[in-house]
Amino acid sequence: MIFSGKSCLNRASEKVTCDELLDNLLRHINENGKPSTAKIWKLVIDANLRSFFGHLRPEQVTTDRMRDYRDRRKAEDRSEATCNGELSILRTAFNLGRKCTPPKVERMPYFPMVSETDNARQGFLTDEQYTKMRDALPDYLKPLFVTAYFTGLRLGELLAWQWDQIDWDQGFITLHAKETKSGHARVVPILTGDMNEWLKWAHKWSNGCPQVFNRIGEPIKDFRWAWRKACKAAEVPDLKFHDLRRTAVRNMRRAGVSQVVRMRITGHRTDSMERRYNIVDTDDIKTAKTLMEHLAKS
Repeated sequence: MIFSGKSCLNRASEKVTCDELLDNLLRHINENGKPSTAKIWKLVIDANLRSFFGHLRPEQVTTDRMRDYRDRRKAEDRSEATCNGELSILRTAFNLGRKCTPPKVERMPYFPMVSETDNARQGFLTDEQYTKMRDALPDYLKPLFVTAYFTGLRLGELLAWQWDQIDWDQGFITLHAKETKSGHARVVPILTGDMNEWLKWAHKWSNGCPQVFNRIGEPIKDFRWAWRKACKAAEVPDLKFHDLRRTAVRNMRRAGVSQVVRMRITGHRTDSMERRYNIVDTDDIKTAKTLMEHLAKS
C-alpha cells in the first residue's frame, strides 16, 4: 500500500508533544546560545511552560490556551512583559519544530502578545526604605541586596560573581562576557561605604566559596522566603528584587552620572530600555519647581 507524503507526515508528527519541542529548544540553545540564556530559558521552561503545555500535542496548543496561560501567570502577579517573554520561548520551540525534517509542527498557532507600553513597574526604594530593608534581611543576603541597590545589576549577573573578579586595590569588579545578558564584558565600581563593607563581610565569611554572594560557604540560590519576610518587616510588601535595578538608575541620574556611563554599569544596551528605568518621582518634580522658581526670580 502506498501512502501519500502528507499521510506519512501526519503519522510521524501525531506522537510529538510540546515536551519534545521544548527539549529540542533547550538542546539548540545549549549548542548555539550563551550559557546564561540557556540557564534562564531552562528555568522558565521547567517552572512554567512544561507544566502547562508539555503534555499537549502541537495542534492542541490554541490561541485560547495561550490566553489561559497568560491569565494564570497574571493571577500569580506576573507582568505582561513576563508573559510575552515566556510565550516567545514557546513560539521559538514551535518554529524549530516546524523547520525539522520531517516537520514536528504542521501548523503554527497565533501567539497573542500584549502591548507593554504601560507595563513598566513603578517600584523603587527611598533612602529610608533602603535602610529598613537592609536591616530586615538576614546577614547573608545583605551584601547581595546592598550591591544590587547601588549598581543596578541583574540578579543572575550578581550570583555569578566570583572573588577572583574583584580588584580590591582599584575598587572594581570585572564581569566576563559569558556572565552578562548582553554578552559584553564590563567593569562595575565598588562604592565606599555600605557596598564595600558588606562585600568584605561576605569575603570574611565565605569559607573558601568562590561565589561572592554565599551563605556561609554555600552559593545563594533561592531566597524568596527570606525576601518576602524582610519586605513585610520593612513595610515594602510589593518590592521586587528587580526594583533595585530601577532604583540604582534613578540614583545614578540624580548623582549626575551621565546616561552613557549608567548604561555601561547596568548593562543596558539601548536608550529606550534605560529610559524605562528612569523613574521621575515627586522629589524630582519638587526639585524642578525650585529651580524654575529660582530662574523666574533672577
